[in-house]
Amino acid sequence: MRASAGILFGIAVAAATLWRWHDIASGEAWLNARLVDAVGLADARSIGAAVIFPLDERWVGFMVSSGCSVAMLLIPPIVLASTLVGFRRISVSRGLNALAMAIVLLVTVNQFRLAAVVVSMQTWGFRLGYERSHVLIGSVITTAGLIAVAILFVVLVSRTKRLRGGIAGVH
Repeated sequence: MRASAGILFGIAVAAATLWRWHDIASGEAWLNARLVDAVGLADARSIGAAVIFPLDERWVGFMVSSGCSVAMLLIPPIVLASTLVGFRRISVSRGLNALAMAIVLLVTVNQFRLAAVVVSMQTWGFRLGYERSHVLIGSVITTAGLIAVAILFVVLVSRTKRLRGGIAGVH
């Protein structure tokens, strides 16, 4: 029963994440505009799910779409953590810690990717910069980030407690 509840909870949260992806994307755009502005890359602003900034004496920008939002990337760790908790493979606190780490790192990686779009557009111009950063540079950043998050998630959910004076798992 607990396993089913864990799986259903994970699916419900994942569905809510998908349902509210535009709100998540708007939050990401807001965060990215603040980040880009704070580090001095551009005088960036956000409007809904768009990040805008001045380039060549006009305002340009990009939209954080469903495919570019972190929302889709959050679904696997949400479902996996809740399923592992449901099957009692890990404790609730371990599942929440691993999930929190995954969310923070995925958001951070996506913010780097979005900032790379801004830098690329400033370096190579609007069209070429967007194409290079969105397809090539963004894919490299996202892939490296996903690998790192997956490894860290597995480490966090699979580590065993060390018993004082003994080996973990030996009683």
